[in-house]
Amino acid sequence: MIPSVKTGSSVPPSKERSRKIALDSLRTLSVEQKGERSVRIISHLAPYLIGKFPDCTRIATFSPLGHEPDLSGLAHQLPEHQFLYPLVLNEKEMNFHFVSDPATLQKGSFGILEPHSEHHPLATLEEIDLVLVPGLAFDSTGNRLGHGKGYYDRFLSQIPTVSTIGITFHSQLVPGLAAEPHDQKVGLLATEQEVIPTNSE
Repeated sequence: MIPSVKTGSSVPPSKERSRKIALDSLRTLSVEQKGERSVRIISHLAPYLIGKFPDCTRIATFSPLGHEPDLSGLAHQLPEHQFLYPLVLNEKEMNFHFVSDPATLQKGSFGILEPHSEHHPLATLEEIDLVLVPGLAFDSTGNRLGHGKGYYDRFLSQIPTVSTIGITFHSQLVPGLAAEPHDQKVGLLATEQEVIPTNSE
C-alpha cells in the first residue's frame, strides 16, 4: 500500500504530492510484476463482469501507459463483448470508439495507443454500458487520482448513471485522496486480489 504522508492531521496530502508518491510506488514494480498482476486483474474482472453485469456488453476500456495495468487480454476472456477505446480530441475532450482488434490501434496522444476516427466507429454516450477507469491511485470511497488532465472527470460527468470500475494494482489503494467537487468517483475497484465496491455514496 502507498504510504500516507504524515501532515499532523487527517487531511490527505495534496494531489501533486500524492501523484509523486503513487508514481514512486509504481516504479518499484518490474515489467514482469506488472504483467503478472495485470493477468490476475483480468482473472478476477472477467467472471465478475459476467456475473454482476450480464447486460453490460459494450465496455469502455483503455490502452495502458507503461505503469498502468494492461487489460488487453480481457477481450479474449469476453469474446461476446464489444470494447471501446478512448481517442483524445484536444486538451479537454476525448471520445470512445469501437475497436474489434486492438492490433489496429495506433500511437497517438501522450504515446498511448488510440483508435483511428476513420477506421473505428464512434460510440455515442448511450452506447456505453460500463467504463473501466485507469488511475494512479484510488481510495475506499472511490476517489481517483489521475494525471491532472481531467479527461476522465469530464467524460464521466456526462454519463453519471453508467457503472464505473477503477482498475489498479493493489499497491495503489490509499487511505484517502484529496478530492474536488468536479472529481468523479468510481463505484467499484478491481485489483489483482479482488473486485470490491467502494463507499462512494
